[in-house]
Amino acid sequence: MSSFDIKLVILSLNLLFVTLLEARPKAHVTIIGNVERGTLTIHCYSGGNDLGIRDLAYNQSFQFSFVPNIWGSTKFVCDFNTQFGSGNYAVYDNLMESQRCGLYCVWYIKENGPCLVLNPKHNLWCQPWKNPSKWLHEAHQN
Repeated sequence: MSSFDIKLVILSLNLLFVTLLEARPKAHVTIIGNVERGTLTIHCYSGGNDLGIRDLAYNQSFQFSFVPNIWGSTKFVCDFNTQFGSGNYAVYDNLMESQRCGLYCVWYIKENGPCLVLNPKHNLWCQPWKNPSKWLHEAHQN
């Protein structure tokens, strides 16, 4: 095999690999601010992808899409901050979310914490705030 033939084979394999990567489906994450009183501040990121800090009013949403990596280790995390509580939550984890929400993950951020819409029944899987505010803690004591 000549060096030209080897280069042609390598180029063909590279084109095939790029085509296969581009053909993989995208994952979509939607975060809906469901905090009626006050503002929801979010900061979402993954490895080298920082999506910035955003403030969401009631019923406003933030959406992003990406192609999960071929190793199945893609993970996006968001910091949520409200007057009711705050915390850092995985909003997309290849292994976890593929079983819970597939490629379309929808999160409602409520006064008592973030809730993921589970597919296919559309039930909510809610988590409490990791850092509840003092105000919220006192309101539940009364």
